[in-house]
Amino acid sequence: MNYYQEKVENQGNIPAQIYIGNSQCMNCHYPLHWHTHLEFNLVLEGTIKGVINGNSVTIPPGDIFFVNSSDLHETDAVDQNHMRAITLLLSYDLLKEYCPDVDTYYFNWSGNDTIHQQLKKLILECAKLSEKKDAYYELELSIALRKLCLILLKNCKHKRQEKNLSKPEVKSMVDIRKVIAFIENHYEDDLSLSEIATYIGMSPNYFSRFFKNATNETVHSYLTHIRLYHAHKELLNSTHSITELALNNGFPNVKAFIEAFKKAYGTTPNKYKNQFAKR
Repeated sequence: MNYYQEKVENQGNIPAQIYIGNSQCMNCHYPLHWHTHLEFNLVLEGTIKGVINGNSVTIPPGDIFFVNSSDLHETDAVDQNHMRAITLLLSYDLLKEYCPDVDTYYFNWSGNDTIHQQLKKLILECAKLSEKKDAYYELELSIALRKLCLILLKNCKHKRQEKNLSKPEVKSMVDIRKVIAFIENHYEDDLSLSEIATYIGMSPNYFSRFFKNATNETVHSYLTHIRLYHAHKELLNSTHSITELALNNGFPNVKAFIEAFKKAYGTTPNKYKNQFAKR
């Protein structure tokens, strides 16, 4: 299992990103990662398996898989051939405009079906506006997103409780997030364990143990997973050659990329892309 810091950019003047995914799209699985945006995954068909901060959940049709800012999370489809969902990533800065101390709160509406239905209606509205892009849709979408913020701030806001973590535990959490951010920003480069260890201020041997304890995988395995994740997206969204895909995403050569891809997906990149095109 791997995780990384996802860099999320808003869509133009809209303080959010909205994706409408189904079994024809590639984004059935997102490896464990984090970002500052609030994330809403409304399941339309199929079932999502999710992980938030180490806790596993199953999300059936009609439910929302919600992720607070900076929570480590992962999503996957139970059946990738039967999956439709809307993902809305809401700008954390938008919430801060109306609630400057939002960092001291988290959001939760468990057990409140009225709020659930209101949020669900707004997510569907945002998806419809984003998809159709009629005249003034950006204005309408901005209004809908602010309605969503209002519901969260008025009805779903809870004060964060200080966890009784020791100083070493707090430092460990900070360090692993710094490492994740560093790797996400440099995975395309020829990164070495020593280089990452130097960045975080640890010896290579100590850092190797620290990283394995925190992520349950080696630095090399983690880097390979992150590079594959990005190469996979580039494969399906570009006409780049296999050589370009390999070098654009930090693999030392084409052979290493193909071997890693086959291990993860059971086939070569070219065959995978051809199979995807036939769906």
